Amino acid sequence: MTSPDDASKTQATPPADHAGSVLCRLLMGHPDVVDIEVLGQLDLPEGIIYSLGVFLPDGRELLIDVGDV
Repeated sequence: MTSPDDASKTQATPPADHAGSVLCRLLMGHPDVVDIEVLGQLDLPEGIIYSLGVFLPDGRELLIDVGDV
C-alpha cells in the first residue's frame, strides 16, 4: 500500500516552457514568418538568453535575443 505522499511523487509535472520556446510558438503562428532557427543560448547566473533567427519573406531575417530570467 502506498501513502498519499508516495502517490504524489509518482505524478510527473510537465516541464515549464522557457521564453524561447514560447516566443517560437507565437512567431510560427504569424503568416509572415517563413522559418525560425535557434542560433544559440547564453547561460548567465541571472538566467538564459536565447538567440533566434526569424526568417521573413524575400530573404529578410530578424535576429532576436530573448531572456528567460
